[in-house]
Amino acid sequence: MSVRPPVPADWTPRGSVPVMVAMAPGGGSDRSARVIAQTLNEQELGFDANVENKEGGSGAVGWATFLSEEGNGNTLLVAETALNTLPLVYEDVPFTYESFTPLVMFAQDSRMVVARKDAPYDTCPELVDEAGRNRVIAGSSGKTGADALVTAELEKAGGRFDIVPYGSTGEVLTGLLGGQIDVAPASAANAKPYLESGDFKALCSLSEERYDDPVLGRVPTAIEQGMNATVIMWRGVFAAGGVADVQRRYWIDKIEQGMRSQTYRDYIKADMLIPANLSGEKFAAYLDDYDAQMREIFR
Repeated sequence: MSVRPPVPADWTPRGSVPVMVAMAPGGGSDRSARVIAQTLNEQELGFDANVENKEGGSGAVGWATFLSEEGNGNTLLVAETALNTLPLVYEDVPFTYESFTPLVMFAQDSRMVVARKDAPYDTCPELVDEAGRNRVIAGSSGKTGADALVTAELEKAGGRFDIVPYGSTGEVLTGLLGGQIDVAPASAANAKPYLESGDFKALCSLSEERYDDPVLGRVPTAIEQGMNATVIMWRGVFAAGGVADVQRRYWIDKIEQGMRSQTYRDYIKADMLIPANLSGEKFAAYLDDYDAQMREIFR
């Protein structure tokens, strides 16, 4: 077995730095990875951060691929909540969130529940009541992501749903628009245009507080409607497992510098995200707590 040479105290990345995202181009995970890469490149640090998409298996393909980068400090991974939940649903995957080195959690996200404008329910409790008595079809962009968490909360409250899987949130909302499904979880940024046009109505948000937005701010939270239900997604950056501490510290510092940029601020505002900044051991502790919560939901 070969032994890696020690990492020098003045280590810096060089050449092309892959920023892996385990989802397809065009979605929220891909966008977040491109923002992180852009904020690093804007600092002109002597390397080029380039996004690489390794989609498949709701993230399993990309994350399994990143396992092979063990000890390589010259590569990054941008991931989200499904890194916790996928190994709970598919126990045969070769990784967990603990397989990688947490660097920085840079944002949080939530979901709201939308229905067509002519739906016979106006709130999430009314939806749950209907889904407890009659067939209600919900769309979902995956078994392990935020959409699945929304459905789990609604079912915990007493609803029962037939789930139609789609490849992305955009496809879910197209399905709702076309009448293939009755309700859909959606991010605030994706839902807003349909609420403004009047095609959809929002039944509730699963955020802890209402959105600070003239349109979305009119949507009550599930908590306001008497349901003890929230869905919070994290988005963060990881290094490979087994990297040196000097590499971990370097990346935390440069990612946090990037989060002070206008590019990052514009991203948070446009995507209606909750800004966050947990790094190193604090991010690792958050992941441990989050994993315990997900085990309660997916047990």
